[in-house]
Amino acid sequence: MVKRSALTLALLWVAAAVMLLLTGDSRRQSAQAQDVAASINEIWNRYSSFYNSGDIDNWVSLWTDDGIQMPPGSPPALGKEEIRKRNKAVLLRFTFDLSITNDEIGAADEWAFARGTYNATLTAKEGGKRTRVDGKYLTIFKRQSDGSWKIHRDIFNSND
Repeated sequence: MVKRSALTLALLWVAAAVMLLLTGDSRRQSAQAQDVAASINEIWNRYSSFYNSGDIDNWVSLWTDDGIQMPPGSPPALGKEEIRKRNKAVLLRFTFDLSITNDEIGAADEWAFARGTYNATLTAKEGGKRTRVDGKYLTIFKRQSDGSWKIHRDIFNSND
C-alpha cells in the first residue's frame, strides 16, 4: 500500500509540474500575443497619421523593401518603390481622413497578420469633392531583425 501511495504522489507531483510549465508557457505566449497586437496597432496608428498628413516618406518606411500592395481594380504594386510611386500619385490628388480598426490579429514566429476594416474620407485637392469609403483589409507583417514589424503584403477593397 505504501508503494502505491508513493507512486500516486509522485505522479501527482509530475502532473502538477507539467501543468505549471504549460501555464507559464501559455502566459508567455499571451504576453507575446499582446506585444504583437500592440506593435501592429501602433503601425496602423502611424500608417493613418502619415497618410492623413501626406507624409509619403514616413508612410512607406512602414513597409518591407519587397512589400506588395494589392489595391482594388489595379495591378499589384511590387516593392517599396512601386508602392511609394502609386501612393504618392494618390496623395497628390486627394487629402485623406483615414482610420483603421483591427478585427483580428494573429502571429507565429516571424509572421503576423491583421484583418479588419477601414473608413476614409477622400477630398479632391482640385474641386474639393468629398468621397466616403469604407472597406476591409488583410495584411501580413514580417518581423525584422531588430524585432520590429513591417507591412509585407497588403490587400484591401471597399464595401461598395
